[in-house]
Amino acid sequence: MILSFLADHNGTPESQLPRLDLIVRATAGLPPSGGRLGVLGGSYNPPTRAHLVLARAAVAEFNLHEVVFVLSELPPHKSLIGASIDERLKMMRLGTIALPFISVGLCTHGLFLDICVALRQVYPHHPELFFITGRDAAERILTWHYEDPEEALASMFAAFQLLVFDRQGELRLPNIPLFKKYASRIHSLTVSENLDHVSSSKVRERIRVGLSIRDLVPREVAAFIEQNNIYTNLSGD
Repeated sequence: MILSFLADHNGTPESQLPRLDLIVRATAGLPPSGGRLGVLGGSYNPPTRAHLVLARAAVAEFNLHEVVFVLSELPPHKSLIGASIDERLKMMRLGTIALPFISVGLCTHGLFLDICVALRQVYPHHPELFFITGRDAAERILTWHYEDPEEALASMFAAFQLLVFDRQGELRLPNIPLFKKYASRIHSLTVSENLDHVSSSKVRERIRVGLSIRDLVPREVAAFIEQNNIYTNLSGD
């Protein structure tokens, strides 16, 4: 649970606690009562059409009031290559400018529970949290070799629910009581198109070989990349 997670940080300097700064705040956001908040974390290197499709689908299917795109300063599973943090944030702002329900945030941490702690400071009315993630990331999160898997999953699912979209296959978890216990907190997110071919790595790959990226990213993002020659000198991932 978030409260117990915070208790584990007693004595930690405030400057070292998870912090999230909202760079863009949704103009059509959460109601004063709390509402339902979607969280879409990623490296956004660069943001793609897939991010927008997922946000729209989550809002439509699960009645979310707002979706916050969270960029981590220190991604837990990826190295920082390609675009700088500032460039990524600019692209996130440009790519979401037409969607009034999207906020853009920069978080000091990348793990879901850390992001939850940071969100509590920005959204004090404690909205119901829904983390949007792909099948591959969901399986990694749920089956990670935690020191105490039962405690880890209890903490996570007390804090948020998962919206999982099929990414190169359907979500398949071990048929054991531990996962069945949280089945009601794991939901399948239906999207209107196959997004397997739409990824940040595919965008960078196309740029390296001189191909168009206009079908993979919002046009404002494509224009920003082209105008600033981002990724053109990137030799590999």
